[in-house]
Amino acid sequence: MISRLASWVFAAALCLAVGAAADDVTVPIAVDLQSDGYASEERGIPILLVFTREDCGYCELLKRSVIRPMILSGEYDERVLIREVIVDDPNDIKDFGGRTVSPFAVANRYDGLLTPTVLMVGPEGQALAERLIGISNEQMYLWYLDRALAEATRVLRGS
Repeated sequence: MISRLASWVFAAALCLAVGAAADDVTVPIAVDLQSDGYASEERGIPILLVFTREDCGYCELLKRSVIRPMILSGEYDERVLIREVIVDDPNDIKDFGGRTVSPFAVANRYDGLLTPTVLMVGPEGQALAERLIGISNEQMYLWYLDRALAEATRVLRGS
């Protein structure tokens, strides 16, 4: 428990330290979830879907305070694939079944229309952990996200 708390405190401090640099990092946009599913299966890691909207201040807060620092840290590169689904983006994407659909349709399938919503899924798009809706406490959010990631990884690996 202390080790887990210490790791969270370190991650939170890292997020604060890299906050400014994180603004230059982009969150990978979901374009081909089927290919992402293949990569997830090959690597044995879950996919973190971040459902956002263009003019959502809380979405930007989540990306700036949590998601971009996660990417910048490199600590999650071998643990999770991160993809952003912009619900109101007019460009279609490929879903886990290989169908061309709107981002809205993907978000609707996963109850991700209330943004921001974060969901961990497996290679075939199956939910692996409880979704995180909104961001009420940015200082604790990474801890909640790490718990969801640990649960998703455990379920994915069947342990």
